[in-house]
Amino acid sequence: MTPEPTATHNAFSPDTASTRLHRALRVRLCEGGFTPGEVISIRRIASEYDTGTMPAREAVRWLVTEGALMFSDSRKIIVPELSHDRFHEILFARKNLETELSRHAFDDIVDADIDALEWIDQRINAAIAQGDLVDYMRDNYRFHFHIYRLSQSRVLLPLVEILWLQYGPSMRYICTRWGASSIADDYHREVTQALRNGDREGFCQAIAADIEQGMMLLE
Repeated sequence: MTPEPTATHNAFSPDTASTRLHRALRVRLCEGGFTPGEVISIRRIASEYDTGTMPAREAVRWLVTEGALMFSDSRKIIVPELSHDRFHEILFARKNLETELSRHAFDDIVDADIDALEWIDQRINAAIAQGDLVDYMRDNYRFHFHIYRLSQSRVLLPLVEILWLQYGPSMRYICTRWGASSIADDYHREVTQALRNGDREGFCQAIAADIEQGMMLLE
């Protein structure tokens, strides 16, 4: 088994209620836990995460500065609705950055990591078979970031996380619209097979193909 996913934590940032909530909300966004156009209530967030309104307000405003949330007017904060072109551009950036990030991580991936990835992929396959988009989104995020965090990149990893903050809600919407059949041909098996074979290029190509599948859903 593999631990529950958490957003990347900067060792130099303070461990406060607002920073912990910020990390939790980042994961939720990446997993598609919010929908495009959804209004974000600071009081509701505070209640859901059993914290005060001040840490909730700080965490939400932090996400606004990262482009994950936006003000629709002076008082209302919402999850952005991405245009077709903007979403396609995000996927294009993901393909290029994540392929390179995977290349950086390759040498640090050991058998225990491959075992964990295969276990996650089994969960993903079960979610697809059951049409469970919540579990699919959660475990798809877990699969990719298990790999990416092994790169320990201080440049590419934060950029990829920002892209996923914008990608998650819209991808969840697309999958909800098209159903489980739209994600039936994931390339995670090719990813783990390439790792078992020590095939760096095959591994990177499988990561790129998995992201390209999202582009095809937009056609």
